Amino acid sequence: MKKTILIAALMITVFTSNIFAILYVNRSCEAFNSCSPDANGGIAPSMGQMIIEGAGYFLASHADMQKFSNKIELSEINGVNYPELQEMLNSAIANMESASAVYKNLIQAAQETPYNRAVIHKLLKFDYRGFMKKNNLVADVFIKVKGFLARGDVTGAYIKLKTSKDAIVAQLYIIKTALDSNLFPDVNLLYQVNQAYCETLLFGQYIAQVFNNL
Repeated sequence: MKKTILIAALMITVFTSNIFAILYVNRSCEAFNSCSPDANGGIAPSMGQMIIEGAGYFLASHADMQKFSNKIELSEINGVNYPELQEMLNSAIANMESASAVYKNLIQAAQETPYNRAVIHKLLKFDYRGFMKKNNLVADVFIKVKGFLARGDVTGAYIKLKTSKDAIVAQLYIIKTALDSNLFPDVNLLYQVNQAYCETLLFGQYIAQVFNNL
């Protein structure tokens, strides 16, 4: 199952950042009627804009960690270049912290914005089991998505995504502590971080897939 998640996530990262924004949590802002740029009268970014921005930061962080993992993989041949690894990791942390900050604002906007009851009704009636089977989705991840959307809790799904991003940041800082001391990071922690990225990626994608099929 973990191998399936990793392969699926790596396939997704070949797309450009703009495409990724379309795939990650896309259209969930329809649950609040806040997708268009002028949804808030031009006073503040719409939830749709924040979703795109957050996706961009998340993808950038994931790309940083893919490059970091590549250097780690080749270190047995080329040796360990700690300054280079530190630079990549610092970029991964900065981008993920930016993604988390965007989601903080997204959650606040969601909590202050009434739901679109017509869209919520569609979420409540959606055939999640059939959709998962038809699209061959990773059950462990999609069941978590269903847990939020099947009860119309889109805000809760955003909170879950922010929590996941914050957990990844915490893991990255542990790796940073080792690197800053010129110590090779714990391989088991690298496994955990890679899995966390992949699961968070798929969680956001599955939200987008459901909304694109309402």
